[in-house]
Amino acid sequence: MNRYFSTTQFFLLVCMLLFSCRQKKIDETDGIAVIDVVNNIGTYHTIPVSEFVAELEYIPLETNENCLVGDRVQYVVTNTHIFVASQYYCYAFSRDGRFIGEIGGVGQGPGEYNFSIGIFVDEKKQSLYIQTTYSILEYSWNGVFRQLINKPKGIRENPVNISIYVRNNLFIGHIPNDSGSEMYHFLLFNDSGQVVKSFDNYVKLNRTHVKYNSIEVSMIPFRVSENIYVKEYPNDTLYCLNEQNELIPQFVFNLGKYAFHKEKRGDEFDLQNVISVPDSEIPMVGTSSNIFFSTWAYRRINIPLPKGIDQSSVINGRTMIIDQSYPVGIYDIINKTTRLLDTDPVSRMKGLLNDIDGGLSFWPTYYTSDNELVDFWQSYEMKEYLTEEYFAAHEIKNPQAHQKLKELLKILKDDDNPVIVIGKLK
Repeated sequence: MNRYFSTTQFFLLVCMLLFSCRQKKIDETDGIAVIDVVNNIGTYHTIPVSEFVAELEYIPLETNENCLVGDRVQYVVTNTHIFVASQYYCYAFSRDGRFIGEIGGVGQGPGEYNFSIGIFVDEKKQSLYIQTTYSILEYSWNGVFRQLINKPKGIRENPVNISIYVRNNLFIGHIPNDSGSEMYHFLLFNDSGQVVKSFDNYVKLNRTHVKYNSIEVSMIPFRVSENIYVKEYPNDTLYCLNEQNELIPQFVFNLGKYAFHKEKRGDEFDLQNVISVPDSEIPMVGTSSNIFFSTWAYRRINIPLPKGIDQSSVINGRTMIIDQSYPVGIYDIINKTTRLLDTDPVSRMKGLLNDIDGGLSFWPTYYTSDNELVDFWQSYEMKEYLTEEYFAAHEIKNPQAHQKLKELLKILKDDDNPVIVIGKLK
């Protein structure tokens, strides 16, 4: 009996050790947390927004002929302002949605720009930065031009590959690996355009000539407190620039056979069966507890997708991608778990199911310094989808919040500016 019992214990111990080794292999690589995408493809979860936020606040942006907001814009939210920017304008709204004025303007004069690729803020100085390809224009939040900052040589940027303010008049920018053998991939520079620190590029590619492209770029960085997170689209590592200005590999996305391996990035890109993180249209957002990420495929991939997604259509005999809506996911930093999300059962929109007031799905595109997640909804989509039939098909945990949403719908018009949606984290 004792011998049998000890043998069983030994067997269980071996199983536990093997399991723990396997978990460590999946959850951690050389001390870097693994966000396991590939092994979760095909398993999609319906996750309620109430798991993360306590309440949702709706801020309709004022609509008039001086501040019409189109599609493909970037939102930055502070505790006093909402900034909205496209290629040709940057509007400032108050926190309650009232239009304040335009920041800067298109032109060739001082404080003007001919093409904006993105914005970011320094909340301590109350500075707004508008980026062009090779320079950064700094303004006060009331629109006063402060200075022009020239980016260091090598930083060539586009709307999905921008610099960001770090701290103490320092910025971090990315050098695209167009030659395949760039010495550095990120630079820390000051407001005089001088390089303060260079970060080595360890990914060397087999290229015979420089290949300018839109693939060897980095995502829009995101901030969590004093930490800045950066990632290059073709690479799997999410780096953290900490308070000591060290660029530390902190997370790695496991894409398995769908990773954009080095051998596919030679003179001719092999984009077959490649997935990247994030989608260039959906910024990655992080908090102290979770990372909200999206995925994207350069070509159609035969993988199981969330319900209701029609990713392609045949046009003139060729398969054309018309909706590159690959899954979004959430990585739980504390529990080291990865979940990919299913779509809303009615609208088939991606995101967290809105079980608070029954509204549209919520997916964060920005994280504020006040511990808030920010999304935006188009007014015409709210008017189209949020019907009594839609509400009846969704759980509503807060009837009072639901009633406030219905009151908002009564005054919204199809051509109104978007509505900012703010979720206060629990």
